[in-house]
Amino acid sequence: MDCTPQNFLPVAFHAATQVVRCRVLAEEASERALHLLTLAHLHGHPPLHPYAWVRRVARRAACGLLRSEWGRTRRVDDAVLQAHASAVRTPPDYSLEQLHAELEPALTPRQRQAFAAIRTCNGTRAAARSCGMDPRDFRRSLQAISRKARALGLAPEHAAGDAADG
Repeated sequence: MDCTPQNFLPVAFHAATQVVRCRVLAEEASERALHLLTLAHLHGHPPLHPYAWVRRVARRAACGLLRSEWGRTRRVDDAVLQAHASAVRTPPDYSLEQLHAELEPALTPRQRQAFAAIRTCNGTRAAARSCGMDPRDFRRSLQAISRKARALGLAPEHAAGDAADG
């Protein structure tokens, strides 16, 4: 029987998911069980049946997480969320429409399609798929659009500096 942590983690995770349905809490409980197993080995008291021991400890850790602050959620007032809103993002209707109108004549039809996909899809892969491109080609197209926007003076100053650094 191989007693490496890689073998115990799935066992502990499965045992924890029988108690909690949240994946994050189950992962935390399984990691706590492995930590306790490691401590038991370091103190010279390894369990006789380590897989059964890990299952039991993972279930107990999951129950402990449910009793703790980790398992409790509170509804956050919308006013509090608005007060802590990120200052980095601009409202979607602020400059994207203006940027789109000024940049559109300089783009190729394929770049126009990619630029439209940016706004309608929630990820690079989904946007690339909607254009019929590979994700790598889609990212290259986005880089070309960014270069054109900088050349036209439409991109913010910090974007040009970030591109030069990376």
